[in-house]
Amino acid sequence: MAAAIAATCAALIPANSSQAGAEMSPGNVFGAATMAAKISDAATTKKFTVSTFDPAKALLMPVSRLQLASLMPLPGQRLEWQRGRFSTQALLDLSLAALRRGEAALPPVYLSRFPDNLADLRDAKQRKDIFIKTVLPLVLRANDEVRATRQRMLSLIRRKQEQGNLSANERAFLNQLAAQYEVANGDLNELQKRVDVIPASLALAQGAEESGWGTSRFARQGNAVFGQRTFRKGGGLVPTGREAGQSYEVKAFSNLYTSVCSYILNLNIHTAYKSFRQKRAEFRVGGEPLDSHVLMGALMSYSERGHKYIDTIRVIIRANRLDDFDDVRLLSDNSENSPS
Repeated sequence: MAAAIAATCAALIPANSSQAGAEMSPGNVFGAATMAAKISDAATTKKFTVSTFDPAKALLMPVSRLQLASLMPLPGQRLEWQRGRFSTQALLDLSLAALRRGEAALPPVYLSRFPDNLADLRDAKQRKDIFIKTVLPLVLRANDEVRATRQRMLSLIRRKQEQGNLSANERAFLNQLAAQYEVANGDLNELQKRVDVIPASLALAQGAEESGWGTSRFARQGNAVFGQRTFRKGGGLVPTGREAGQSYEVKAFSNLYTSVCSYILNLNIHTAYKSFRQKRAEFRVGGEPLDSHVLMGALMSYSERGHKYIDTIRVIIRANRLDDFDDVRLLSDNSENSPS
């Protein structure tokens, strides 16, 4: 469990870096370019293609006709639920209103990419609902992995402080975790600041802004939900408006889950987000729930737009009541290794 996130993110497969298609679908505002993500790139082993948005075919389409991606099993997960217990239909049938009220549970349905024809939907509410239903399970699953790792880490740190000794395997676990989260010299205080979750509302809002609610070219062709940059040629998609002399690309991913994992790890290790981690740690020390509005104020470096970007994300959270999803948990998938 401890290395689940690291193992998943280490298996990134850059997508097709074709510039075909528009940067975003009509009616969506794409977020500003983000700061470089300090995540290692893996060698390209295969490529995939995603249908390009055709404005001429943009019709008002019932949600039931959405071309949903195939289900994707995640590490440590049994496959029984794929044979009928949960399906893409569970996403379509889910009532977000009921989920907000605590009257429904979120099924563990993980899509590998956004629906091919999501951009065809003219109804903004439908687009937003499908975006939330697609991304929220992935964010919660990734957070569950981090949470389980954090719980074990805290338990070992407490025992080390109280008893002064750990087994060889336990010491190895903490050392590997420190390496994964780029913590030097066995600094356990810093490690506790880094191994922690990201509020669902914050992830949803940033993903919505950076991907045009899942309809941007980067999201459709490269599963790039959060606008992370890469400076490895061919590791992503080249922005249409990239200035001359610039070499960055918007990082592409083999599926949406690796994009979510990369985003969480990026906020947890990049030096640009040190103040974010410090503010989150203060909430932990005070025994208070994480507040996305406050934490967003510490992400000045995420976008070149600075304060305007912070204001935009806060508006998205408030206008779409995304903080309603901060306490949502995934319905158990009956996996023996399912996160608690």
